[in-house]
Amino acid sequence: MTHVALREHSELTDPRASAVYDEIQADLGFGIVPNLFKSMAQHPVLLEANWRRFRATILDGVLPRTLKEMLGVAISQHHGSQYALKVHLHGLSALGISEEVLRLLVSDFENCPLPAREKAVIRFGVLAGTRPQALTASHYAELRTLGLDDVEIYEILATANLFISVNQYTDAIDLEIDRI
Repeated sequence: MTHVALREHSELTDPRASAVYDEIQADLGFGIVPNLFKSMAQHPVLLEANWRRFRATILDGVLPRTLKEMLGVAISQHHGSQYALKVHLHGLSALGISEEVLRLLVSDFENCPLPAREKAVIRFGVLAGTRPQALTASHYAELRTLGLDDVEIYEILATANLFISVNQYTDAIDLEIDRI
C-alpha cells in the first residue's frame, strides 16, 4: 500500500496543482494522471517541478519518446523497481510498440528486434543509470559512430538520471501501479 496520499483531480484545492494535472492529462496522451504525480499533489511546487522535468526529458527532445521509455523500462528492471517498469511497458504498448518487442526487451534483450542504434542507446543508458563510473570514452565513441550527437547523448544521460530518481521515489513510497 502506498505510504502517501494519492490525490484525485476532484480533491485538489490548489489551482497550481489542478493546472499541472490538466497538462499531464493533455500532454501524456492517455487521459489520466499517473499515480506518480498524484502522490506529489500535496506539494504543488514540487509536483510542477517534477512534471516539467519529466515532460522535458521524456516528451521533448530529439530522441523518440518510445526509446526513452524503453530505456526507463530497462533501468527500472535492473533496479527491480516495479512501478516504472510496469507503467512504462503499458505506455509503450499504448504507443504502438509490439508485445514481442516489449517481452524481449525485459526477457531477452540481445534477441530483441530493435535496430543496433536503439540497442546501443539502451545499453549505454543502463550503464549510465546503474554503474556510471564504468562509462569510458569507448562507450561515447560507439554512440558517435552510430550517428548520435552530444545533444542526443545528453538526453540519454538525462533519461537515465530521471529514471534513477523515479525508481528511488516510487520504491520509497511503495507506489501502487496505476489502474489503466
